[in-house]
Amino acid sequence: MKLLKKGYLFCICFALLVISTSASAQNLVPNFSFETVSGLPTAEDQLNLASPWQSLNNSPDLFYAGQVNIPLLPCDDVDIPFNAGGYCPTRTGGSGYAGIRLDFSFDYREYIAVPLTIPLIAGELYRVEAYFQRSDSSRYACNKLGALFTNNIPLQPGSGTIGFLPSPNLESNLVISDTSAWTLLTGIYQAAGGENYITIGLFRQNSDPALTIVDLGNLNPDCGNFLNSAYYFIDEVTVKPVAETVEIIGDTIICPGETTILSANTNVPFWWSDSNNPTDTLSLNDSIIISPSNQTTYYLNGLFVQDSVTVNIVSPPVVNLGPDSVLCEADTVELDGYVVDGIDYLWSSGDTTSLFGVTDSGTYWLQVTNAGCSRRDTISFSGFLPNPELSLGLDSTYCFFIEDTLTLDGGAGISYLWTPTNETTRQIKVMYPATYYVTTTRSNGCPRIASLEVAEVCVPLIFIPSAFTPDGDNLNDVLYPIVNNLVAYNFRILNRWGQTVFYSIDPNEGWDGKYNGADEVPGTYVYRVNFEGLDFEGSKLKGKRFGTITLIR
Repeated sequence: MKLLKKGYLFCICFALLVISTSASAQNLVPNFSFETVSGLPTAEDQLNLASPWQSLNNSPDLFYAGQVNIPLLPCDDVDIPFNAGGYCPTRTGGSGYAGIRLDFSFDYREYIAVPLTIPLIAGELYRVEAYFQRSDSSRYACNKLGALFTNNIPLQPGSGTIGFLPSPNLESNLVISDTSAWTLLTGIYQAAGGENYITIGLFRQNSDPALTIVDLGNLNPDCGNFLNSAYYFIDEVTVKPVAETVEIIGDTIICPGETTILSANTNVPFWWSDSNNPTDTLSLNDSIIISPSNQTTYYLNGLFVQDSVTVNIVSPPVVNLGPDSVLCEADTVELDGYVVDGIDYLWSSGDTTSLFGVTDSGTYWLQVTNAGCSRRDTISFSGFLPNPELSLGLDSTYCFFIEDTLTLDGGAGISYLWTPTNETTRQIKVMYPATYYVTTTRSNGCPRIASLEVAEVCVPLIFIPSAFTPDGDNLNDVLYPIVNNLVAYNFRILNRWGQTVFYSIDPNEGWDGKYNGADEVPGTYVYRVNFEGLDFEGSKLKGKRFGTITLIR
């Protein structure tokens, strides 16, 4: 069983436990750092001044800063930081600590005990902590220092061990020999229920094979307490309830052949296992380095809680930018690195999209990351191929209504594709207004795109029939104007008295020979047309037309 320093446990099977007890949890140990005293100690054997701490049968010591009386005997020097044991400040700048002597010549043991503020609750977990430091004058060092929980203060029938082993998980396997720093002993205890006392000391006899005693030499002949003894100062004893935390931290998606690290975040003793052998101990370490060849579940087993993660093997993305090539002069090559399972894209330029435009020669790479793996591909462009500019001419206006024609030429090349006509000849004849595009591929394979916007602009055309016959025979019953290329229009018809018998701004609306629902009399009528349009240059054009029409019945 191993007791580790500065955050290590009493029990070797839990030696790598992560310490995470909440500082706000209630400490059930009163006067935990021996600060409250009923008076300053004047000699050894005065632990009772730090009530409610008690000794059992033998007499532990209380050390306290500011001892008033000069001790008559060397062993009575119980000041802090200098005393009979040498030099030892308190752990965090307080005023007191306790001391126990373990004499291995006579199997002599000293214990310190204290009643808890409240009894322990059955089944609950408690973290136990105590700091130890070997005195400078201590001849011996040992392991197996520990703590015992009992319902009542235990009895020590003589000067030796009390006849009980420490509580489970609360015994050190580490030989504590450090005289310059405090060593933390800590462990997790599950209460049986009703425990009301904690006792600290050495619970093993000299002959116990688990006990290790190290002779470090006779360091203080003036005080016999140290000649055949291991002497330890004790400070800051705590018992705090703790909620069990068991959590695995680490990457759970890896590429084939790669490793990942899983770490334990826990405040209780633990052990690792996996789905191949879930009841066998895989490791007791804080972290495990794994490289499974197939999907595997890993378990972190605490006292009562278990956490698990499944590590999946993910195939890397397939990245292919194509073969190395040559750029076409003055053109941009768009590299498409899209991968179906790609999540993150990174180009050598720092761009982070799947598409990348190349305008200069050189070497370019793309790295694609999917759910757990990254792969990279590289492409090089060694130079430029000639690819002269392509033009379809200047945007212009035409009047296809009067049979204007326009022929577009895609220039020298080996293939053509026109939009929106989808023709594939070098030349096309334009028959209607639109924006025309041509992709011309040169003999060296370089494509060029050119465009031309063709708009239709025609001068206004207006024709008004000279007569109509609204007699109900469905032949020439309605007078319709014939107009084209207008942007605005109104048509008015007046009778001989100057009354407007028909008015419209819609060229598709004609006069049926009626006025206010009644047939107009046969005869001659006057019309007037106001219109707006565009001339052949695309400039605004306004005009008027006057004339007569004959109504025949």
